[in-house]
Formats: sequence, C-alpha cells, structure tokens
Amino acid sequence: MSNLETYCITHSYQPILDDLSVIPIVAGSHKIDKGLYPKHWIKDDEGVNISDKNKHFGSLTSHYWFWKNRLKSVDENKWIGFCHYRRYWLKKEKDSEIDKTNLKQYLLTTVPEECNQYEALLCNPLNVSGVKVSKIFKRGFKNIINDPSILFNKKKRTVKLHFDMFHGYGNLEKAAKLLNKEDKDDFINWASKDVKFYPLVIFISKPQIMNKLYEKTFEWLFECEKIFPKQNLVGYGGTRMFDFLGERYFSFWFNKYAKITTWPWLFLDITK
Repeated sequence: MSNLETYCITHSYQPILDDLSVIPIVAGSHKIDKGLYPKHWIKDDEGVNISDKNKHFGSLTSHYWFWKNRLKSVDENKWIGFCHYRRYWLKKEKDSEIDKTNLKQYLLTTVPEECNQYEALLCNPLNVSGVKVSKIFKRGFKNIINDPSILFNKKKRTVKLHFDMFHGYGNLEKAAKLLNKEDKDDFINWASKDVKFYPLVIFISKPQIMNKLYEKTFEWLFECEKIFPKQNLVGYGGTRMFDFLGERYFSFWFNKYAKITTWPWLFLDITK
C-alpha cells in the first residue's frame, strides 16, 4: 500500500490526470463550467472554501480547501503531496526523456523509507542572485538608491530585492509587519539575507506539519488583504500578490520549523 497521497492542482480539464496516481483538484472552479469535469474530481469551491479569492491567491485556494475539508481525515502517518498539472514529483532523477506517454512510470507514488528522517520534501530552491543588472535598473531603482552595492554584490540580490522588483517595492516588508511576533523579525531577516527560496507552493509533508503551516499562512494572508486592496492589485506581479506572499512564507516556515530535504520534480506541459 502506498504511503503517499498526491493532489494535483489544475484549472483546466486534462484527461491524463485520471490515468496518473494523483487526485485532481480544480482551483477557482466557481468560474468554470463544472460539467467539464468528472464528478470525482475535487472542486475547491465546495465545502468550506475561499475559491472566490483564486484570482489573487492562485493555487492557495486549493490548499485552503484541503486544509479545511480533508486534512483532518488523513492518517497521521501518511505523506501528502501537492503538485501542479505541469509539475510532477518523480521517483528519481530522470534518466531518459519523459513525456505524456511514459509519465506514469516515473511518477512518485511511494515516499522511500530513507525520507522518514525528514518532515517535508521540497523542490530545489530558486536562486535569485543572478538577476541581471539591467533588470535591477529597470525594476529596482529604489533599491539601488538605498544600496548601490546590489549592482556589484550578488549576495545582496536577495529574496526581498526580488520581491520588491517584481511584486512592488516595500510590499514584502509591509506584509511582514503583520506576522505574529515569533516570526516577524525572523521572516524579514531571512528575506533580506537569503538569495534562495523554494518556489511553486508544492511540497510533500505530513498532516501535523501541514496543519501548522496552513494555520500560520492563512492567518497572515487574511490580515494582508486589509492592506492590499483588490482594486490595487494589477499586473501579473500584483494580481497574484497573496500567492507570491504565501510562496515566500512557505519557504521561510519550512526552513524554520521543519526538517527538510529536496526531491526531484519535472515540468511537463500535458496540455500539448
């Protein structure tokens, strides 16, 4: 019997998902014709949900649905995985070309015993220190004024700088001030010094860990909604503001509170 239950977040109907060892969950399904989907697929606008926030929360609306409607019923010893319809966890590093015809045989279906020493498996971190100087001039001019050395010192091209450039100058720090006191200083310190974060809001973990993560994340994001009005969230970097905030907080939280390791995954566009 498999020790892993994987949920695949999607916003479109992809028949191949029914042939894989995943449980499809439709994000923001209140906007979509439910007649397009099989009845056994989960729609995140059912039960206790925040599906109407999908435009700004992205895949986090599906995480919220799972937390409120499914997590309590999962065996505490079970691993729970989240992937996307274009990003999948693999059994191992790929040793040949993977496409739609053979994806199933490479898909991770059981977490190896060697991982029992960990509490979460994450995708490889994204290093943002390599952002081009021309891009910093274009998007991070205010940061240059405050600290010109970011143009020459890659160690100063941090998670915070990256967020300032692509999701609004000062927004990450403004949001951090709303965190609980045990995380507030640590979060902004991490974002101001670290040049890597775990992207995509996908992971594999255990129910107890996930419950703590979700409780802290959504408590914070709902407070953030009060200072980032929807009418001001424009453009790609702004529209999904809470999704991007959650992505950074997930990275911080797992680093601080869980024993983690990375695990191989694959980008595969199954829509083609």
